[in-house]
Amino acid sequence: MLEVRELQAGYPGGNVLRGITAQFASGQVTGILGPNGCGKSTLLKVLAGLHKPSSGRVLLDGLSVPDLPPKQAARRIAYLPQSRNIPEITALRMVLHGRFCYLSYPRRYRPQDYAAARQALAWIGATDLADKSVAELSGGQRQKVYIAMALAQNTGIILMDEPTTYLDIRNQLEVMQLARRLAELGKAVVMVAHDLNAILQHADHVLVMDAGRIAADGSPDEVYASGKLQQVFGVAVHAADTPEGRQYYCLSLPLQESIPGK
Repeated sequence: MLEVRELQAGYPGGNVLRGITAQFASGQVTGILGPNGCGKSTLLKVLAGLHKPSSGRVLLDGLSVPDLPPKQAARRIAYLPQSRNIPEITALRMVLHGRFCYLSYPRRYRPQDYAAARQALAWIGATDLADKSVAELSGGQRQKVYIAMALAQNTGIILMDEPTTYLDIRNQLEVMQLARRLAELGKAVVMVAHDLNAILQHADHVLVMDAGRIAADGSPDEVYASGKLQQVFGVAVHAADTPEGRQYYCLSLPLQESIPGK
């Protein structure tokens, strides 16, 4: 179980996260929603052990994440940032990076590392990409390769920061489906996103953040029923029951026009 208790964290000038308490269960997709600047990405970095909290606790199965040596943390938690450099290497070599935390000196990949990387590419249905340059892949293909890298890392926790950004709708849906499949493997998948519809549709657990605090915490239906989405985002969120299950959609609220002098 990954959890934070009374977490505060930030940068010079003040805290961005203000008293966050939350749990991220294995076998579930947790979606983190919130407006720009509310602390979503900072929370993900703290969970990954990449950013030190100013107070509070970050625990993984009772162990303090900030106190874990980097190699041990990397064997437990995989982190996919929102943006990254695109190297001129093959997809297989990219996926092999997920095995780096298992290597001892000298850093040479072993047969079992290649096997894990190829198995991860096969799991996402991208075996045909193994020998292609990452720089030449489409955005959707590249995101699948990064997910394969996290899978090859063989961690119980996978953190994703805006994994569907800049992807077309088909690739967005494929990434969300891959996140669900990772959860079915027993992993705790934590995903920061701006797409309310996608998170409400595919996540098991939803956190809504506002100004560095948790505004709502629960299942998609519970968060929807709380009315906090409308309050935080300023949009009307509706639900409709269909043969494929409950679907959510958003509508803009009427603009409140002010009349000068009144």
